[in-house]
Amino acid sequence: MSRYYRHIRQGDRLIQDPEGVELRDLDAARAEAIQGIRDILAEAIKRGTDNPLDDAIVITDEAGRELMTIPFIEALPPRLYKALLDVFHSTSKSVPNL
Repeated sequence: MSRYYRHIRQGDRLIQDPEGVELRDLDAARAEAIQGIRDILAEAIKRGTDNPLDDAIVITDEAGRELMTIPFIEALPPRLYKALLDVFHSTSKSVPNL
């Protein structure tokens, strides 16, 4: 088991995960991060708060090395992700870096 830290990147700000979590591998850390992102998005929708789709989870190891970054938008269900891309394409000439 390894300890992974899931920090939240909001623009230039990084909200540190001081505790981390022990998981079997990076795939398990990614799966847990995706679920956490979905929980955050669901709560933001319920509260009607700012759109966190530009945020990301940064997974690091115990030494602080960045192993993976997961943009919140990647945690959306595939049909919703596609629908958002379709809306974006119909209203803009440039595609966001997703």
